Amino acid sequence: MSNKENYLIFAHYHSKGLIRKDIIKFLKESKNIFKKIIFISTKINSNETKKLQSKVKIIKRKNIGYDFNSYKCGWEYLHNKFNANYKDKNLFFVNSSILFIKPQKILSLVKHINVKKNEFWGISRSFELTDHIGTYFFFFSGELFHNKKILKWWKKIKPINDRNIIVSKYELGLSILMRKNNVKLKSFYKKNINLKTNNIFKKIGQRFNEVFLKTPKYYKKNPINYFWRDFYHKYGIVKVKLVQENDQKYGIKGLHTLLKSKKLLSDALNN
Repeated sequence: MSNKENYLIFAHYHSKGLIRKDIIKFLKESKNIFKKIIFISTKINSNETKKLQSKVKIIKRKNIGYDFNSYKCGWEYLHNKFNANYKDKNLFFVNSSILFIKPQKILSLVKHINVKKNEFWGISRSFELTDHIGTYFFFFSGELFHNKKILKWWKKIKPINDRNIIVSKYELGLSILMRKNNVKLKSFYKKNINLKTNNIFKKIGQRFNEVFLKTPKYYKKNPINYFWRDFYHKYGIVKVKLVQENDQKYGIKGLHTLLKSKKLLSDALNN
C-alpha cells in the first residue's frame, strides 16, 4: 500500500431507512484502510446512525437523484476539507447496491493497490453500451481534480431522477470523461475484457457460437451479473439486484441458499 491517504465516500439508500448488517461490517473493517469515511444517505432512520463508528462522517440529504448526487455530496465535503488540494490523496466511491458477503476480500485488494495519477479504477469494467468502469465501486487519485475539465464535470453533477439519463450522463459519462483526458481505465476483474479478442480466428469461433449455439456475448455484458460466482469468490461481493430479481439467465441457482446460510438473504431481499 502506498503512503497516500485514502478516503471513502459511501452512497447509501434503503427503502426502510436501515443500514444492512453487511454494510456495517464493511465499514467497520474499512476503518484501518481509510483515513476518513463519509457516509451519505438519502433515507436513514436516526437510530440506525448509532450503528456506525465515530470515524464515520454521516451526511443526510433529500432523496432526489441517484448515487451520483450522493457521490457529489461526499466529494464536496472533502473538497472543502482539503481546500481543493488533493496531493497524495485517493478517493474511493462505493454504493449500497452491492452485498458485502466477505468484505475482507475486496478490502485486502484495495489496501495493497498503488493508484497512479493517470488511472481510473473500478472492481469491473464493462463494454455494455460503451467501455466504462462500474460505478458501484470505483476509485482514483484525487489529483485528477487538479484537472480543470474533470473538476468542472463533477461540479456540474445535478440531482436527476431519470435512471436512463443518469446511466448515460454520469455512469457512462464519467469513463468517457476520463478517456478524453488521457486517463486509463483499469479494473480488478478482467475475464470479460480478455474475451473481447482482436484475434480473427477467435472472433470467428465466437461468432459461430453466438449465432448457432446462442452463446451470450459475455464480453458485452455486465460482468458482475454474468460472472457473479467469480465476484463472490474473488471479491466477496454480489449485486443486490441480482438477488432480488432472481433472473435465471444469470445461472444464480444456489445463490439464495448461500446467502440464507450466511443470514444475508433477508437483508438483500428487503433492501
